[in-house]
Amino acid sequence: MRTAEDLRRRWHDRVRLVFARVGMYATTGHEMQLYAETLLDDLCFLDERDDEFRAATEELRRHGKLGVHGPFAALFGAEGRYVPEVASVFAEVYHRLGYLSVDRLLTVEEWAPFADVRDWVGERDIRRGEVVATFGAPSLVVDKQVLCYAPADGSGWVFVDCWDERTPRYEPGLGRFDVPVEDDPLVRDVRVPADTFEDGLVLTLLGRVLRWGPGWWIHHDR
Repeated sequence: MRTAEDLRRRWHDRVRLVFARVGMYATTGHEMQLYAETLLDDLCFLDERDDEFRAATEELRRHGKLGVHGPFAALFGAEGRYVPEVASVFAEVYHRLGYLSVDRLLTVEEWAPFADVRDWVGERDIRRGEVVATFGAPSLVVDKQVLCYAPADGSGWVFVDCWDERTPRYEPGLGRFDVPVEDDPLVRDVRVPADTFEDGLVLTLLGRVLRWGPGWWIHHDR
């Protein structure tokens, strides 16, 4: 018969894997939220931290009545899955509560360049490699698609959402389709700490096209 300590150890071991391979646990952003909330609820219950769990879930309500995936679907299309993006939001919560370790915590000096991230992005396309070259290795990578940067002072994280469009391509002579994986994908947006989701969203050129279409510059301020 499993004891509470056995369950605690098992779930703690699972947390890191959840954020590294989110596709094993969810196929949509909504499913990812349900799974992440349930796992966090179980961990907090075992550690008698129910009040902290309620506070964390209340904080997440700022994303709206459709949940964490809601703003992503509203801005970039309901057909998207947004599993890594939703998982990244929960990764910050798990880390703050001590249930997820990260590879790097940025010092004040290392964090400072993010203050100018809007100017750095501008109206251009950026690849993941340029982000890493500029800001260093991320604190955590969620499913190879979201780079998470965590400051040592415990304030809000910065997230870099990469766009890996999995389009099947026919392979001549082989009679089959393959889905190539981009080694250095483009960045769709950077999410910085803010009171609302949209206030914290910094779109790359790709992100603007995905949100408003190729003629985005006609109807939206640069």
